[in-house]
Amino acid sequence: MAARDNQGLQIAVILMVMMVVGLGITTGVFYNANLKAQTDAQDANARAQAESSKARDYLLERNRLKVMIGHTEEATMDEIETQFTNDVAAFVADENGTPAAAQALNYRKIPVELRNKYATLEQQLASSRAQINALQAERDSIRTTADSAVAKAKSEKDTADANLRKLTADYESARQSLQDDQKKVLASKQAIEGQVAQVTAKFTQEKKVLDKDIKDMRTLIDGLNKVNENLQPQITDRPDGKVVWSNQREQTVWINLGSQDLLRPQMTFSVYPVGQENLAGVAVKGTIEVSKIHDGHQAEARITSYDVANPIMPGDTIFTPTWTPGHPEKFAVVGYIDIDGDDKDDTDDLRQIIETSGGVVAAYVDETGSIKGTITPDIRYLILGKRPTDKTAEGTLASYSQLSEAARSNGIQAIRVDQFIDWAGYTGAEELVRLNAASKLEELEAQAEKVKAGFQKRRPSGESAF
Repeated sequence: MAARDNQGLQIAVILMVMMVVGLGITTGVFYNANLKAQTDAQDANARAQAESSKARDYLLERNRLKVMIGHTEEATMDEIETQFTNDVAAFVADENGTPAAAQALNYRKIPVELRNKYATLEQQLASSRAQINALQAERDSIRTTADSAVAKAKSEKDTADANLRKLTADYESARQSLQDDQKKVLASKQAIEGQVAQVTAKFTQEKKVLDKDIKDMRTLIDGLNKVNENLQPQITDRPDGKVVWSNQREQTVWINLGSQDLLRPQMTFSVYPVGQENLAGVAVKGTIEVSKIHDGHQAEARITSYDVANPIMPGDTIFTPTWTPGHPEKFAVVGYIDIDGDDKDDTDDLRQIIETSGGVVAAYVDETGSIKGTITPDIRYLILGKRPTDKTAEGTLASYSQLSEAARSNGIQAIRVDQFIDWAGYTGAEELVRLNAASKLEELEAQAEKVKAGFQKRRPSGESAF
């Protein structure tokens, strides 16, 4: 048992010795390797330092070269190559093309090329100077010849100038003499023309005055003749209807006209004696105003004026120039219209009277003297106001004559405004209130109880009764 334990110990010692030997060998190997590595590292470091020193030397040389060719030390090779390419291109452009050795150009060869070019230019300059000297000599010779010719020409010019001055003096003398004669003739001519102009102007002015006087006299004569014609009795007017019933106490009459005759409330009529068919020269008995339409041919009217000694009776005829049963009448108005005697133009009022009574004003002269509308043959009457004067609006007199002549040419009868008002049965704005297209027949009925003390004013409103 003890021998077996010794044997295990021996084996352990042997193993231990072998491990120590192996460890020593391994340590020796690694030591030698490390020593060799250190040696190699020192050699490599020495070589690196030498290469670094060379690189620094190369860098310094390159920087010096950069400065020598005009760049900074910080310039890159791309920048240097770009600048070199631009310099070569500029040099080639200055040489008017690419030189034979353009591919081999560098910063040393360019000055050589420029020096050769300079030498060539120097030779050309010397040749040009020689040519210039020859040309100057030729110019001096030509100038000498030219100076001689100029001197000769100047002498001839001086002689010609002297002759010209003499001829000019002779011409001026003759010209002055001629101008004096022309001035005398012109003065005589102007004096004669002045006298002729004075006589002509005086004659023209007198002729204008006479022509205007003649025209005004003719216009006045035509107007007076027309007025005279209008004052004569007319036989063309016939009654429009008649009175079928009369109540003198209630101031009311009934007439044989109605809605089928296109009769309208507030139309006015003049009343003539019974049986009168020709109204020319017949005195008016009174006037009436339609107040109510009862039937196709029956209407009620209010007596607006009458003669107590000659009352309105059944059978009396009625007439208005502004209306014809079945259709409205057309009128033209001309002249200064003064219905109420207040010295103010009442043309608009007359137009309203006509239109309220169912008539139409087809033509008239407005306050500016302009003609409104047109004269046509279907116009019944030309209503004449006073003849305009020079104090009225400009153009009024001319419009008066023009409208009167147009009416005469179309065969239209003319009547005075007072005659028309009398025929129409108009009794004044203070007694009548005229309806328009917006008036209501009910308003007339509402006023029926108030007419005994006189026809009262009312304001037309609303819609028409028809």
